[in-house]
Amino acid sequence: MKRPSFENRRRVLSWIGAGALAPLIPTPVLADDRPSTPRMTEGPFYPRTFPADVDADLTRVAGRSGVARGTVLEVSGLVVDRSGKPRTGATVEVWQCDALGQYHHVGEPEGDPDFQGFGKVATDAEGRYRFRTIRPVAYPGRTPHIHFTVVEAGKRRLTSQMFVEGEPGNERDGLFRHLGRDAKLVTLKLEPAGAGLRGALDIVLA
Repeated sequence: MKRPSFENRRRVLSWIGAGALAPLIPTPVLADDRPSTPRMTEGPFYPRTFPADVDADLTRVAGRSGVARGTVLEVSGLVVDRSGKPRTGATVEVWQCDALGQYHHVGEPEGDPDFQGFGKVATDAEGRYRFRTIRPVAYPGRTPHIHFTVVEAGKRRLTSQMFVEGEPGNERDGLFRHLGRDAKLVTLKLEPAGAGLRGALDIVLA
């Protein structure tokens, strides 16, 4: 077998050396690079029966002229997968207690008759969702929170809860503490918006 010439060996060694000294090419970011929204318990207060009015405005009930007690809160965001691709047409369901700490549609006395208690909205072509509710309030044993679930093709993809940044009760809430560092993925930072508040939260499906 013919052995490589000295000149060829020198070229190979030169090429290897140049490669070793060349700047490293950044590794492409993996497609699944966004942390997924943590799953949480549904809890015992998902509606047993659904109201006739289930739109995305929980501050008003069809057929009633009143407005829900509490501070109005607009919540918006995106529903995407871990690569950032919008989940068009996904349904986001939300439910929470009213300003008196009472859940609705669970077979118990309901506090504020002008609070819808449950609503749902479909994401648009860009994966956006938006709903109008009240700033969640605390009740015995729980820090303020809003339950939500994402449904696609009739199947639940995710169930979790939204929290409010800076709430004193967060660190005393066992479910919030259990999230650890992932708590930031489901925590709303509220800011003034007209006479109410607004907050944004993107929902990332695994």
